[in-house]
Amino acid sequence: MRLPAEHRRGGPLRVAVVGIGSAATRAHLPALRAAEVGGSVSVVGVCDPDRDRRDAVAARHPQSAAFAENDEMLAATTPHLLVIATPPSAHLEEMAAALERGVHVLCEKPLGISDADVARLRDLAARRPELALATVQQYRHATPWQWVSRAAAGGVRAGEPFTVRVGVERPGTDPLSAGGWRADPEHEGGILGDHAVHYLALFHLLDPHCAVVACHREGPGGREVASVDVRLGAAGMARVRASYAGTRRTNAVHLDRPAQCLDVDWEDGTFRLVHDGRPSATREVPSMSDRRVVNALYSPMYADLIAHLDDASWRSAATARTIGVAALLAAAIRMAR
Repeated sequence: MRLPAEHRRGGPLRVAVVGIGSAATRAHLPALRAAEVGGSVSVVGVCDPDRDRRDAVAARHPQSAAFAENDEMLAATTPHLLVIATPPSAHLEEMAAALERGVHVLCEKPLGISDADVARLRDLAARRPELALATVQQYRHATPWQWVSRAAAGGVRAGEPFTVRVGVERPGTDPLSAGGWRADPEHEGGILGDHAVHYLALFHLLDPHCAVVACHREGPGGREVASVDVRLGAAGMARVRASYAGTRRTNAVHLDRPAQCLDVDWEDGTFRLVHDGRPSATREVPSMSDRRVVNALYSPMYADLIAHLDDASWRSAATARTIGVAALLAAAIRMAR
């Protein structure tokens, strides 16, 4: 499939958004609005079953039609791209509706709550291989991660032993969330689908053949603690430990490459490396525990999508990443049960 002629000529990408809770209002819609100002995007429709949410968004985006049903919105607005920001259990149905109409998809995480979900994801992609089936994986655009990634990628290429340790601590689920899916680990993924999946996506970028080798989860929904172990390359290992039972908001990433005498630390707003025993100066960097930082990363994510959506190889790679990360998450959830 080629995009409609007006997009190939440089006209705006027609975007519809289903699910206008906190992810949409705090991140997607502001990023899309900035792209609209630049002329690359036109938000043609928004959809949510909650009338108050629809009315509030329609008041701020009067150029966008508001709908209660996604099928009605897709038929009426004929978008090029559907952005899915609904709770996880609704993702596959919304995705199928878009693909049936020849519409590209950008879906919020998580995808891959079960092996059956991954199987259906693969089937949807196989039915419409010309369409992009992308997932929100905005952490890759954080500059500190790009520094960590370059160092870790060297370990993958060299087949060296190395370790990546990630710690995410939160005092409960996001209080600004419009829904309760984060506190429902059995049906919506819980902390594994909320926080751990971001790092599974980053590991997949480092090594598309990486594999989850162990996962443990304990505690009630909304106060979970989980750890996931991932094999990277021939000899690398990564562990993500994520907690809703913390007392603060913090994110930390530590990389150790013994063969290169290299240690890299990115903890919240500070970044430092030690090479051959010589520490670098500590740098101030964006913190992934700051919601404003995470929300701001949607703009470069959309810029990348808008620039490449007409490229068949980019669409194929985006779909492969979506399926690969979903399979990692499904494996982690299965091992945790």
